[in-house]
Amino acid sequence: MLVCLVGSRIVPLRVDKEVLEVVDRLVRLGVFSSRSEALRELIKTGIRSYERLARIAQGVEKLLEIEKKEGRIPVRLDGSLKLLLEERRQG
Repeated sequence: MLVCLVGSRIVPLRVDKEVLEVVDRLVRLGVFSSRSEALRELIKTGIRSYERLARIAQGVEKLLEIEKKEGRIPVRLDGSLKLLLEERRQG
């Protein structure tokens, strides 16, 4: 029986022995029905845990685009953060 998930792709993947042992254990315990299912779900979980970081990176990219377009940094820094950055440049 051939099962095709819409939009899914086959990706060769190398994993450490220890990672595969954990995946196999989860399959044996019935948490997942196969290695493929386990790896798919674990990857999705990992991606979700990095969503905040991805949103921050997108924000920084937008700020850099604005800076390039306008020729200036679009964020005004005051107070301690400004002093910290100035000290960092000097050091």
